[in-house]
Amino acid sequence: MPCVTVLGIGNTLMGDDGVGAIVAREFALLDLGPDVAVVERPNAEMGLLKHFLDSDVVIVVDALDAGSEPGAVFRFTPDQAGITSLRSNNIHGMGVGFLVTNARLSGIDPHVVVYGVQVGVVGPRADSLSEPVAEAVPHVVEMVRNELATIATG
Repeated sequence: MPCVTVLGIGNTLMGDDGVGAIVAREFALLDLGPDVAVVERPNAEMGLLKHFLDSDVVIVVDALDAGSEPGAVFRFTPDQAGITSLRSNNIHGMGVGFLVTNARLSGIDPHVVVYGVQVGVVGPRADSLSEPVAEAVPHVVEMVRNELATIATG
């Protein structure tokens, strides 16, 4: 099994923005084996480059606003989404695209897959997801588990 990091990004004090962190907490309860690390962070930050360096595959789970129905789940690579650039589009951190670009500029280039969950309510709501986003969590967990199974079988 390649070394994999499941990276849940999200601020649980800001409602649906915390969905990535909530998914990471679900994975932290599972026995995923020694080759899978689960990391939860409130935002994308330069300190996460260590996990890109240590991993063959990084699976990122984060909130996004694609103008879709709240709770909609998207799977993409940073290149497919066109989010790799040196401009941050995130007011509380660098953003996933900025993180991936900085990793690449440092010579670090694991395979990155992003699972984005369409937000509904972002604002002060400690540890509380809106109903459609909360309902998406088990689906995202299952999708990432399937991704891990695919990685394990090569």
